[in-house]
Amino acid sequence: MKKHIALSLGLILLVVTACASAESAAPIKMEITAWAGVEPAQLAADLGYYAKRGANVQVVRFSAYTDGIQALREGRVAVGMQTLDDVIRGIALGHKLKVVLFTDYSYGGDGIVARKEIRKLTDLRGKRVGVETGSVSHYSLLQAIAKTGLTEADFTIVSIPAWEIKKNFLAGSIDAGVTWEPYLTETAREGNGHILVTSVDYPRTIVTTMAMSENLIQQRRADAQKIVAAYFDALAYTKTNQDHAYELMGKAEGVTRQEFAEHAAGLQFFNLPANRHAFNPQHGETMYAQTNAIIDFLYTRGLIKTRLTAQDVLDGSFIQALP
Repeated sequence: MKKHIALSLGLILLVVTACASAESAAPIKMEITAWAGVEPAQLAADLGYYAKRGANVQVVRFSAYTDGIQALREGRVAVGMQTLDDVIRGIALGHKLKVVLFTDYSYGGDGIVARKEIRKLTDLRGKRVGVETGSVSHYSLLQAIAKTGLTEADFTIVSIPAWEIKKNFLAGSIDAGVTWEPYLTETAREGNGHILVTSVDYPRTIVTTMAMSENLIQQRRADAQKIVAAYFDALAYTKTNQDHAYELMGKAEGVTRQEFAEHAAGLQFFNLPANRHAFNPQHGETMYAQTNAIIDFLYTRGLIKTRLTAQDVLDGSFIQALP
C-alpha cells in the first residue's frame, strides 16, 4: 500500500515538474505593429539577442495596431509595444499590465497640418480642427495650445482618426488636423497647406512603451528581465551599426533603409540612461508626472472609469536591475 502511495506521489511530482518545465520553455509571444520606435524589439529577434540572453521569444506582427492592443489585453501575447495612453486604458479596464520600459517619443513625427492662412496656433480660433477625440493626438493638441491662451472652446473639434485627416482636409471639411507621418507631410503637400507645429514643440507627449502582462512578470520574471536586456542590446547595435540596423528594421516594415531612416528621424529613442531617468520618481521631469497627466486627461473626460496613478502603470524594477 505504502509503495503504491509513494509511486503515485512520485508520478504526480513528475507530472507537475514536467508541466512547469514545459511552461518555462514555452515561447513568450510579443506583439509588434509597424512603428519605427518599437522596431528594436524586432531587431533583437532578428539578431538573435533574445536567444543569446536565454529567452525564448516569438514575435507576432499585426498589420492593425488595434489588433495588437486586443491581443495583449486578451492574453494571446504576453508582451506588447504600445503607446502609454493605450496601456493606461487597458489597465483601467482591468487588464493586468505594466510598462517595463519606454521605447521612444514622437519628436517631429506628429503634428498639426493647417490651411496656409493659419500661420500660428492662435489663428485656429473659430476654425474646424480634426482630431480623434480622447486619443493621444487629442491630448497632444491640448499640450500644443496650452501656452497660447486658447482652449477647446475657441475652435470646433471634428472627431476624425489620424489616418482620415488627409481625406477630410482635401475635401475641405476641416481647416486643420492632428495626424502623424507620412499623413502629415502628404496632407500639407497635396492639400496646399503647411505644417503648423510638430511634436518637437511638445516633446514626450506621445510616448511608446514595452508593456508586459503581470502574469509573465510574476511567473517568469527571469525571462522578462532577459527580454528587457536583449531590447537594449539591439538598441546599442543600432547606435554602432545604424545602416545595417535600419536595413533590417526597414525590411520588417516593408520599406527601404532610407525610408526607415526618415521615419526614425521623427522620433527620439529612449536609451538605457534615458529610461533610468524616466523611471526615477526623484527627478522632477520624469515619466511619472507625464503618466499622471495622461491619466488625468483620460479620467476627466470619462474615457477611463478608474482613477489610476503612475504607480499602477509603471514598473521600473527591470531597468533598475540592469548593469
